[in-house]
Amino acid sequence: MKRHGLLLSLVIVGGLLSGCVGPVVNPPIILPPPLEDYSLYGAANYVPGPLEEDPYPLFVGARWLYRNAANYWNPQISASGLLESEVVAIVQGDGMECYVLQTHYSNGPDQLLYLHRTVDEVSLRGSRTVGTSGSQTSYSLNPGLAFLELPLEEDASWLLRTTGGAGKAQVYHREVAAIESGTVSTLLGTYSPIFVGAWRVHYDLPESSPRLYGGPIQFLWFANGVGVVKHVLNSVDYELAEFRLPGEILALDESDDGRTARVPDGGLVVVQLREGEGWEWVLAGVDGSGLEVLSDEFYADTPRVFKDARGTHSFQLRAMDAGESFVWFELRNLESNEVGNRIEYTIRVN
Repeated sequence: MKRHGLLLSLVIVGGLLSGCVGPVVNPPIILPPPLEDYSLYGAANYVPGPLEEDPYPLFVGARWLYRNAANYWNPQISASGLLESEVVAIVQGDGMECYVLQTHYSNGPDQLLYLHRTVDEVSLRGSRTVGTSGSQTSYSLNPGLAFLELPLEEDASWLLRTTGGAGKAQVYHREVAAIESGTVSTLLGTYSPIFVGAWRVHYDLPESSPRLYGGPIQFLWFANGVGVVKHVLNSVDYELAEFRLPGEILALDESDDGRTARVPDGGLVVVQLREGEGWEWVLAGVDGSGLEVLSDEFYADTPRVFKDARGTHSFQLRAMDAGESFVWFELRNLESNEVGNRIEYTIRVN
């Protein structure tokens, strides 16, 4: 009985003490300080070239392929597979040009993000999500959602306002972002890169907002001249696996009619042509074996003006063999098949 009474007294005293202490609070997340000595990581061996001062380069044909780093050490966790992100066209909307960034997850629907760029920021103006059944959900933003405020600086932050509420983006500091799961491939070479001084940015968005790289709460690492090289979403670590350099791409539009242009063997030829109601651009022919047609897609203007059925027709061709090829496009009336205009290019593959 004495032992039982002593135990009961200890329980009561413990309860009183815990009540005085108050509720249990999770300790704050303590981030490691930015590194100043990178020697343990080796030398940065990835030099993107003329865009090195730009943390997020946007150009038609830019492409980033990310692999789930878990595939390197635990295949059972890598069910989310690959993420592909590509700038497929430039369209119009609300009096401005927007880059169409198409994202594709191996285990989810495609999404089109409409990004507008100024000297001070990269903003998301709208998005479209294409479901597996073909249904589409559009999301329009006015003013735009500030994806990046430039230049990036340590401890900078900005609000992310959406119809579902306001979120926040927070710049932490520059870090070493090493690709631990493998190499990064480009047409011009394969690298085992160490990105020295990549900016680490934390995003915290409302659940109902359009997704930036897949989720409302995540970390992204931006390397100058390359873009997003790594991001952590719901404990899933995506790392850059393939990247398309500006030198791999030849971009043409209507103003280049009659032009002879060069493209590296294996490079990408992108042709962007504007069209409107009742008319459609078609690839009328290719003379020569040096080009392979990859895609032929129409991208509507930003969500606010979808009903106008205006947009950009984007054609992608791959340079296959050295030599010269001739390619031409025709603007045709959808009802009469009448040809309204014709554009020609000569492509010389090095």
